[in-house]
Amino acid sequence: MPKTRISITIDDDTAKSIELYYREKVKAAVEKGEPIPKLSNIYEEIIEKGWESRPSVKKK
Repeated sequence: MPKTRISITIDDDTAKSIELYYREKVKAAVEKGEPIPKLSNIYEEIIEKGWESRPSVKKK
């Protein structure tokens, strides 16, 4: 499947969740002596699996 470049905007909470998820992946890779995953691969994984998010509450 060809790759397509996209741009997304995410809220601060989601960005922090993704950052923590990436850090966990890096920590696990280092402990096992495996190569550190690229952040772009983490985003691809999230997009493929879907990322659970809570519904946002819009302020009036």
